[in-house]
Amino acid sequence: MPILLTCADPLEPKKADPAFRAEVEAARAAGFAIALLDHDELDRRVDPAAALRRARLGEGGPAVYRGWMLRSEAYARLFEALAERGVTLLTAPAAYEACHHAPGSYPALAPWMPRTAWLPLERIDDAASLRATLAPFGSSPVILKDWVKSQASGYWDEACFIPDASDAARADAVIARFRALQGESLEGGLVFKAYVPLRPLGGPAHEDRAFIVRGQVVGCWSRSEGPPPSPPSDLLAAIAAAVPSPFASADLAQDSDGRWWLLEVGDGGVSGLPDPQAATPLFAALLAALAAAATA
Repeated sequence: MPILLTCADPLEPKKADPAFRAEVEAARAAGFAIALLDHDELDRRVDPAAALRRARLGEGGPAVYRGWMLRSEAYARLFEALAERGVTLLTAPAAYEACHHAPGSYPALAPWMPRTAWLPLERIDDAASLRATLAPFGSSPVILKDWVKSQASGYWDEACFIPDASDAARADAVIARFRALQGESLEGGLVFKAYVPLRPLGGPAHEDRAFIVRGQVVGCWSRSEGPPPSPPSDLLAAIAAAVPSPFASADLAQDSDGRWWLLEVGDGGVSGLPDPQAATPLFAALLAALAAAATA
């Protein structure tokens, strides 16, 4: 039987984390067995044996992870520990990292994304490397994040948005504030993306999130209030075919001229569902994908 591996409730370890209980029910209805792991033991202490000590894995088999975000190292260790127990996760560590880290998927998806450049962690204190990374943007605005996260939601002006990429003083100030806020959680390095004015202007952008399983779009759901237009199906299909992972999410939005942009992709296992109703078709698609992988 295919396995859904998800996060246990820290207060009631025999139950799924409340954030994933609706997904657990959808997965059971689709035909999955459920196994719970201790997220803190895995992601903070990188101890997969401790994380899995209560997991009911039975005789093993194909599996998928749906839970809280994991660092790439933790995911790789989880993949290895499960393999030793006869459990094979749908997404291999290289594919997880490709979609979890912004630079990993950009080469395959650049035609649909804003211009993106990055500076690895070991070079972020090198002023010359920083200027060279920002130079292709000219005097255009850019937004800043690390390999995984930004500070857009709470600190847009001071730690995310750089109005002029050629303004060294302003760029340095935004980067310094971003680094201070990220602290030890700063992952991978610095990522710079060309700023795109998204609809509706003057308010939070209307975004859609699609889930992709084995190169096919499972569905696309709004992440915003109201009914924004959905991305064209041919665009979604092209992106799905190019995503370097068997399980991914893709966030899209329209700019002020009506052009659709792929804003970012994420690993499908750690991307939040934009709509609870998405769980039913998602687990149906995952069940089919695991069955296909098991017979490949």
